[in-house]
Amino acid sequence: MNDLSHTACPPLTISLTEFIDEFGDELLDSLNRSNPPVYAGNINEIRQRIMNTLKRQPFPAQAEVVQAVTALLLDHNEQAAVINAEMGTGKTMMAIAVAAVMHGAGYRRTLVVSPPHLVYKWRREILETIPDARVWVLNGPDTLVKLLKLRDQLGDPYDGRQ
Repeated sequence: MNDLSHTACPPLTISLTEFIDEFGDELLDSLNRSNPPVYAGNINEIRQRIMNTLKRQPFPAQAEVVQAVTALLLDHNEQAAVINAEMGTGKTMMAIAVAAVMHGAGYRRTLVVSPPHLVYKWRREILETIPDARVWVLNGPDTLVKLLKLRDQLGDPYDGRQ
């Protein structure tokens, strides 16, 4: 009796390297079709002009990150973005540039939350990059009270784009 339906076949095994070599291009094409990138190097000239006005300008690779993050926030209406990079790559600079671009798009306020020992570093770097920026350091147990008083003093009600 030669019934093929009952014949035991050993499982086909292939290493991950061989699998990627064999099917990687097709998998990547399929992934890109189903999940197109938010930013594919298409520079927004208005955002670039804003970055060009900064006293300290981002390096080209940093400007690409700023373009990508602002595309996510402004063009795709996401509520948040993460800049994840190694120490020394300029994450602070990139975040300041993102805030400047967002300000140019009508978002008037940016909140930076940082460890207490970095608060004054942030303030210094913001003012070195955007000299006319208004920066308030809110540090300590009465921070919320200070923030509410500041809002009242400025007479600047919340309008949703802040």
